[in-house]
Amino acid sequence: MLRDLLKCSLLVLLSALFAFAGLSGAAFAKMVVTVQGPESSVDTRYEYDQAVIRLALEKSKPKFGDYVLQETAVGQNWARTLITATSGKFSNYIIKYSVSSKLPDGLHAIPFPVDLGIVGYRVAFVSHETKQNLLDIKTLDDLKRFEIIQGISWLDTDILRHHGFNVRVGSDYEAMFSMVAFDRSDLFLRGANELLGEWNTHLALPELTYDETISVYYPLPRFLVTAKENKELIARVHEGLLIAHADGSLLRLWEEKYLASVEFADLKSRKIFRLTNPYLEDVDPSWQQYVYEVAPQSTQ
Repeated sequence: MLRDLLKCSLLVLLSALFAFAGLSGAAFAKMVVTVQGPESSVDTRYEYDQAVIRLALEKSKPKFGDYVLQETAVGQNWARTLITATSGKFSNYIIKYSVSSKLPDGLHAIPFPVDLGIVGYRVAFVSHETKQNLLDIKTLDDLKRFEIIQGISWLDTDILRHHGFNVRVGSDYEAMFSMVAFDRSDLFLRGANELLGEWNTHLALPELTYDETISVYYPLPRFLVTAKENKELIARVHEGLLIAHADGSLLRLWEEKYLASVEFADLKSRKIFRLTNPYLEDVDPSWQQYVYEVAPQSTQ
């Protein structure tokens, strides 16, 4: 009888301990967050994205707990990334997206422009011959004589076509640099924040250079987006971004990652052609308060 009683008590104790361990594990489980990996071995475009997501997760850690950050494999292009974002293949998959009135089904946009709007200032990679030809540009119509290449599924393509530009679509990020270098297209437009890093990683392509005289600007807020069902991640990242903006750490990260390229692009010395973005009509304009204005003296 005593042996049975002790056995029963031991089972109850063990059950309680396992239950406590389970609760403790749940209470201290780390949130697994997946971010986009590079498209090629020299692709640096997503370094800032990963850093800003990590910053938001750090700022929100006291409230939401610890996390683990993982990235997708090298080689996934943007069209494939959008499919992955809604597939549920990865836990808490979150990416940066040029927001528009029509967000892909199943995704939720966190209303904060993580690039602080700088990517809307577009500058061009070109061949040496095209660089010389751009010296004669005086009007927007002059510029429209040049073909622009942009990536598949990029909102830039729609914006530029809306304004009458001839846009060619490419599916391979690295190939687009070669396309303009060898005059198979004219201009590969990139954000002013991207110019320096991409220039440094393509120095082995001597036929490639960049224009120093013009910039095309259109509002291009890029929000972090994730599947709608990732409600805790959405709340956490939004709160973390607002904290990071308020305490100045987001601006410091932006300056660390982007300021050298913005200064290298020297926007104040360029003729800036300003365009509207017709795809923002239904987007809450509150994001505009966070935009980093670098060239208020636009010419057209």
